[in-house]
Amino acid sequence: MLRKKSRNRLLGFVLTFATAVAMGQTGATRTVMSTQRVAGAMASAGIVVESGQIDLLSGVSTTRADASVQVVSVAHQAGGTVKVKLRCSDNHDCLPFYVLVHGIDGVDATPKMGGGVPVATASANNIIRGGDHAILILETPDSWMRFPVVCLQGGVVGQKIRAASPDRKQFYDAEVVGAGLLKGKL
Repeated sequence: MLRKKSRNRLLGFVLTFATAVAMGQTGATRTVMSTQRVAGAMASAGIVVESGQIDLLSGVSTTRADASVQVVSVAHQAGGTVKVKLRCSDNHDCLPFYVLVHGIDGVDATPKMGGGVPVATASANNIIRGGDHAILILETPDSWMRFPVVCLQGGVVGQKIRAASPDRKQFYDAEVVGAGLLKGKL
């Protein structure tokens, strides 16, 4: 009995340690990304905004407090809002993330070349751009399926575009329904 309990405790410890390692919780401290830091990265790309105009769409943290952040792309949306994709210069510091910037009506939101990295700008009309991840809903008269895809083209609502499975083994013709949402038929 004692051996079984000891073995179970050891197994529990090993599983807990393995989970902590897999989740990156081995004592490495992370720093929360601030809106001031995002505003600084945007200013480096030539887009001057106040930190109060920025909404982080998710909790973003970095492994280093001094990690360099760059603007990857800017997509204009309705009502003077733009969606900005950012990333850390070193991919090990943070994952790419998105922010919304509000009240950009009178501001030039066309990104400039920043830090030697070209910044791509999406068309103001496109809801989906090539390379965006989306959900594809395939319908039949009896059922429907929903799964992730990668858009191969940009498009507006109602437009037919090409999409592929994340492993690029299946290709689909789909209609743009909304931001990040496509519809097709089987």
